[in-house]
Amino acid sequence: MTSLFSQNTQPIFLIHGFFGWGRDEMNGYYYWGGEQDFQEKLKAFGYEVYTLSVGPVSSNWDRAIEAYTQIKGGCINYGRSHSEKFEIIQYPEGKCYEGLYPQWDETNPVHIIGHSQGGLTARMLEYLLISQFDDESSSLLSKSHSGWIKSITTASTPHDGTTLTPIIMNIFPFAQSIAAWVGSFDSNILKSFYSFDLDQWGLKKQEKESYDEFWSRIKSSKIKNSKNFSSWDLSIEGAKQFNSIYSTNQLTYYFSFATYATRQQEYAERHLPDKNMRWLLWPAGLLIGQTKKENHFWYKNDGIVNTISMYAPTTGKNGPEPATFFNGIPEKGIWQNIETYHMDHHKIIGANVNKEEANEIFSIYLNHCKLLYGLK
Repeated sequence: MTSLFSQNTQPIFLIHGFFGWGRDEMNGYYYWGGEQDFQEKLKAFGYEVYTLSVGPVSSNWDRAIEAYTQIKGGCINYGRSHSEKFEIIQYPEGKCYEGLYPQWDETNPVHIIGHSQGGLTARMLEYLLISQFDDESSSLLSKSHSGWIKSITTASTPHDGTTLTPIIMNIFPFAQSIAAWVGSFDSNILKSFYSFDLDQWGLKKQEKESYDEFWSRIKSSKIKNSKNFSSWDLSIEGAKQFNSIYSTNQLTYYFSFATYATRQQEYAERHLPDKNMRWLLWPAGLLIGQTKKENHFWYKNDGIVNTISMYAPTTGKNGPEPATFFNGIPEKGIWQNIETYHMDHHKIIGANVNKEEANEIFSIYLNHCKLLYGLK
């Protein structure tokens, strides 16, 4: 019934954020929906939806390559120049895919919804698609692909970076800084059902290796100081660098959802976590709420990301990308903020909520998929 009344029926791909996971991990606890399965619930309403699984702590370049290959099919190729520059394995062994949507091209474009870093990964994928790189052999990097993405939607995405990144990377040891990002996820569950997907760095957990031993290898590797890593892409400086080479495409629709779970402190500009922030995110929320970048608007946050950073990219050398608040009439080539929700960083994807809250959050995605299928 959905397809009968739609302007398009292009598939929708979900890209998780930092420390996210795929459908076959976390013992049935879904990144998109928590105890509920948003993918399958959306399919029941007639939408073609797929969940991608990319490197949870990898750079946006590496994650975008993985997203492309999972959708189109083939074997991972991170690119000759990129691999040489950052000293990673260009063709990691065994990372090949049949393709969720092998017919993907300009006549069969896709919709992408990304949460947190997933939104940045979607933008990187768009950048790689329209770019052409010399001396590359992959189908993605060797030529330009215009019009392959119909829409990009971001939820709680740090388009201009987050002030949390330099705080935790400078103050805390590496492992503790990662834990500050993860926040609301149980470490024992992570150890039992989680993959770090760092094959390109030669960091694959050995069969008899404990998770503590594996984590020690990650901590001692060169990845933590590399700019080919999530912490750089999520930083203010890393986001500005990417925003300077990225520009919105006049063929693409852009939408954003923002979140916050803090309140302004009485008699001060700083922000404090409120009742809508899960207590495990309070330490990070407190740090962001008192670390000002340029003005007091950077205090408001959802426990991980500054709310002001979630609307659209603004810090590139060419100035802010076109942006507005959504008025009900979709436009191409402009970032349109759908809503700013009073939720923390993980609630917007249905994590750690009761059934009633999960249903309310699911309705956000259901209504948005209806909007996406109505795009001409």
